[in-house]
Amino acid sequence: MRLTSLAVIFVIIIMPFLFISSQSAKAAIEDQKLRTYYDNVVDNAIQDAAFILSRHKHEDSSAARQMAADAFFDSLYYSFSSYIDPASKARVDSCVPVLVFLENEGFYLYALNPYKNINGQTETRHVWFPIHHYIGENLSGRFCVRYTLENEVYVYDQIDKAFIQGDYQDLKDRITFFNDVKTFENLRIAAVKNSVQKEIMRYMNEFSQWAAGKSFYVSLKFPSIDDSDWKRALTDEGILVFAQGFPVLSGKSYNHYALGGARVIRKEPVEGYLWQGILYYCRKDCEYYLNTVLTDDRFDSSSIVYFSDPCEAAQNGYFPHDCR
Repeated sequence: MRLTSLAVIFVIIIMPFLFISSQSAKAAIEDQKLRTYYDNVVDNAIQDAAFILSRHKHEDSSAARQMAADAFFDSLYYSFSSYIDPASKARVDSCVPVLVFLENEGFYLYALNPYKNINGQTETRHVWFPIHHYIGENLSGRFCVRYTLENEVYVYDQIDKAFIQGDYQDLKDRITFFNDVKTFENLRIAAVKNSVQKEIMRYMNEFSQWAAGKSFYVSLKFPSIDDSDWKRALTDEGILVFAQGFPVLSGKSYNHYALGGARVIRKEPVEGYLWQGILYYCRKDCEYYLNTVLTDDRFDSSSIVYFSDPCEAAQNGYFPHDCR
């Protein structure tokens, strides 16, 4: 058989595979574009909600949360051209099953939940769940601690049968874990993270069991979130959102979270500064910082920067100063 004949046969055999490969590559590119569009839509919606929440936060917290939630879903409905179509709105709702509103004393879920209407029919819509608190691990087998997003703690002493409330620094003599700023910060972040994660997973499991087999069913799965994302997001009051199930062209199902992009109150409790050639950070009420650093004529006040938490300061190259 001639070489040219072999070449023709080879081309005939390989052409279908080349065509399939080309189509798969195009589908993968279009799929990535679609996923990116979903990400942008969700991120923009959460920023709209955060803006509303920040403007009305000090008026009525429950009303502010509702306005923020409404703004979030309105943004999604307009982005997907589904605002006047109840069926399309329901589909969008099912793909964003839960929003988490983080506040100083605890967090609220705004999540899909079945209920009976006045006609006795079952409806499914987003409703508010009661507040959940940030509960930490039992310390020394004695102290049950409820944390906040600030320095205030609520402690129950199981031995003395006493309830204590106040700044954690005032309890350092009683609870050794509170002697070190970094240790307390790690305990607080862990309590917030674990409380939020546990409640969301519980909700997702219960909702998935109820919704299995129904027309709008979306299998809810808790996304894998980096610890660094948790630390950045769980320091300030804000909103977390989990989006799942938007239609894709190929690959794994869509699973996206907007975590920490919607901070509404930046507390800036940590100040960074340049002192004797070294970048330090400390609390704003640090006595050494107030009485020694700031009063030194050689100190350059233009070097002062603000961070929302020690983690953010450390990530920017600043070292902790031992506040006394």
